[in-house]
Amino acid sequence: MNSHNQNPKAKQVLPAQIIDSFMQRTAMGVFLMALAYTVSAAMFVASPRVAELLDKLQLGLGIVVLLVVFPAFLRIVKLRRRSGSDCEETDSYIVAMFRKASTTAFSLTFVFLVVMQVVTEKLQSDLPASFYVNLILAFTLGVFSIIFFILVRSDSDETDDDFDTEPHP
Repeated sequence: MNSHNQNPKAKQVLPAQIIDSFMQRTAMGVFLMALAYTVSAAMFVASPRVAELLDKLQLGLGIVVLLVVFPAFLRIVKLRRRSGSDCEETDSYIVAMFRKASTTAFSLTFVFLVVMQVVTEKLQSDLPASFYVNLILAFTLGVFSIIFFILVRSDSDETDDDFDTEPHP
C-alpha cells in the first residue's frame, strides 16, 4: 500500500521541469529545422536525382521535428489548462539560456548577411533568392541551437550545487 502511495509522487513532474523539457526539445527541433533548410538549399545545386533524395530527407526531418517537439508541447498545454501554471517561464535557467542563444544568433545573422551580400555580389550566381533565404534560415537556426546546447552543457559540466554550502535552519 505504501508503494502505491509513493508512485504518484515519484511520477509527479514540476511545472519548471515541463517548461525546461519543452525548451530543450524546441531547441532540438530548431536544430533539425536548420538541417532541413540546409537540405532545401542543397536541392538548388544538386542533380535532379540527388534533389529527389534530398526532398525525401527534408520530409523525414519535418516528421522528426514533430515527433520531438509535439509531445512536450502537449505537456505545456495540459499544464496551462490544469493549473494556469504557477511557474513563470522567466524564472527558468533554461529559458534564460534560450533567450541568450536567441540574441547571439540574431546578432551573428547580421554578420552573416553582410558576408553573404559581399560574396553574392562577387559571385553573381544564377541561384534564386529562395536558395539564399534557405541558407540564411539554416545559418540562423543552426547557430541558435548550437549556442543553446553549448550554454546549457557548459553549465551542466560545472558543479554548482550551492545547496551543500547553504546554512541549514
